[in-house]
Amino acid sequence: MSGRRKSLKSLGDWIGTGGHSFDGSLLRGDSDSVSQPLEMDRLVASRYQPRQRTDETYLAELAQSIRQFGVIEPLVVRPLADGSFEILAGHMRWQAARQAGLQRIPAVIREADDRTAAAIALVENLLRRELNPIEEGRALRRLREEFGLTQEQLAELLGISQPAISKALGLLSLDPEIQCLIENGQLEAGHGKTLLGLSRPARVRLAEQAAREGWSVRELERRRALLVAGTPSRQAMPRDPNLVRLEEQLRERLATSVKLRYDVGRSRGRIEINFASLDECEGILEKIGILRQEN
Repeated sequence: MSGRRKSLKSLGDWIGTGGHSFDGSLLRGDSDSVSQPLEMDRLVASRYQPRQRTDETYLAELAQSIRQFGVIEPLVVRPLADGSFEILAGHMRWQAARQAGLQRIPAVIREADDRTAAAIALVENLLRRELNPIEEGRALRRLREEFGLTQEQLAELLGISQPAISKALGLLSLDPEIQCLIENGQLEAGHGKTLLGLSRPARVRLAEQAAREGWSVRELERRRALLVAGTPSRQAMPRDPNLVRLEEQLRERLATSVKLRYDVGRSRGRIEINFASLDECEGILEKIGILRQEN
């Protein structure tokens, strides 16, 4: 990135930097919003929709709910030049309504340029926590790359901690096979984080075994430690408890693997900080103050 923006305190502030007025109502609706029924065939998915996989079980349950109670929360759409409407918020409700056989669906029509449309489509899913960990990481990366945001700004805009941002982006450095296991729900994000830093063959082998045998994250951590140690029978030398305490504090603060090494006899030591991607590295450097926001 060529430069860094001032700290942004809200999504509205961010969209406002592009010359637009936004008070959050595009995501939540407001007292002046009036929905109207729109023909289903006039609706199109957002080009910025981050969801790549559909939970068919959840979709079927939502469709059944719509058959019984109707669409309780209207979609938010924007008009397009060809007379159709692009869905900004409510993609899953739209899919479920189609499955339920509805011909029309309630929607609030709003004027929105591409910047605002991108923000709503990407952020709505993040705020609703409806994405799997890999989709979430891709959505965060797209927000960052397309709009030049730092991890700190993403954290402020979305109300997500910087460690969570780093963790989500770090998962994108995993091998495609492992990402697929996480997307399918066979592994959790914690499994993916545990695998970071291993060689590719070791990552893939452990990931596939963890998915096949249903390992917990803690069990995978144990297997990883045995692998790194080289043998299950190897006994570790006792470590200075103060060193261990400092190491744990750094690991918690930076949300990544940290190792403190100190040679008492030579009176020297070093700090090893692991990162899995340039995004994660930049986030770590921001946290320890090496990279700072420019005014």
